[in-house]
Amino acid sequence: MRLIDIISQNNYNTVSIIGLAKNSGKTVTLNYLIEEAENLGLNIGITSTGRDGESVDLVTQTQKPTIMAAEGMYAATAKKALMLSEAKTEILETTGIPTPMGEVVIVKVRQRGNIQIAGPVSTADMKYVAERLRHHGAQVVFIDGAIDRKAVSSPAVTDACIVAAGAVLSRDMKKVLEKTAHSVECFKLAQAGSDARKIIQKHRKTCIIQNTGSVIVPDIATSITGGKKISELIDENTKYVYIKGAVTTSLLKDIGENKFLRGIKIIIEDGTKLFTEINVWNELRRKGLTVETVNSVNVIAVTLNPVSPAGYFFDSEIFKSEMEKYIPGVKIVDVVSGGDFD
Repeated sequence: MRLIDIISQNNYNTVSIIGLAKNSGKTVTLNYLIEEAENLGLNIGITSTGRDGESVDLVTQTQKPTIMAAEGMYAATAKKALMLSEAKTEILETTGIPTPMGEVVIVKVRQRGNIQIAGPVSTADMKYVAERLRHHGAQVVFIDGAIDRKAVSSPAVTDACIVAAGAVLSRDMKKVLEKTAHSVECFKLAQAGSDARKIIQKHRKTCIIQNTGSVIVPDIATSITGGKKISELIDENTKYVYIKGAVTTSLLKDIGENKFLRGIKIIIEDGTKLFTEINVWNELRRKGLTVETVNSVNVIAVTLNPVSPAGYFFDSEIFKSEMEKYIPGVKIVDVVSGGDFD
């Protein structure tokens, strides 16, 4: 089944596209989905957590693909970004949401052409914008994200997530495979049991849950800097440790030094809150680290870009077949060479 059919048949309202690095194929993936949706007769909307669609990357100064907007689709973008677009659009609504490129507006494309999108940064504003795009007629909203803005993939914002990986991550294909598998593993962490989630929903802050059901709330400013204090409160009676907010490498290292690590479960909000180095993560997993989530991220596909702007590339067939071995059970699509079939 084609990726666009999976999205349509599951009635996903919002789908995020998260690039694991610049030039990993996120824009190519978005263009692919725009074309596929047009062929299927699916009305879509698009927006971005940053800026995308420019022909030259503003950071790396390398050429990049532009976003080709189809007639009849919708977009949420900043006014200055809209002025730099070739597509002819009709403004349907002003949102009052500010960005460095001006207020975000909701538009309908009246004549196809390249479009630049620069949407809201906060998850609350993104959720609102996605709702407005659907209000005006979009059946599915695609949100262009990035690994450093992956909160947009939180289940609180989107129904599903597509991870865009590419050769740009490393000249060594094995490293690309490992980095991608690590990201997907973090996104797809299992959901915690209902007993733990009920306690967490009641307290809504970093806490330590004992076997008896009693709760200890550590006296810390933030979880990021409170790893040692949290670890000191973990003992043989600890069942769960809930960490609200970002979970960093240093935080996990502090907890990983606790001798009761194997007997507890770390629970986080969702996989988008994990910011850990792959080697530290793997080492702690071997030591017995178990991490679950309050809400699971629904990863429906990994898209591949075998070409790097640095001038090297991978064999497309080998790249795809190896990625399927590293990430079983997730649809892998090479959006550059095609082949979106199981």
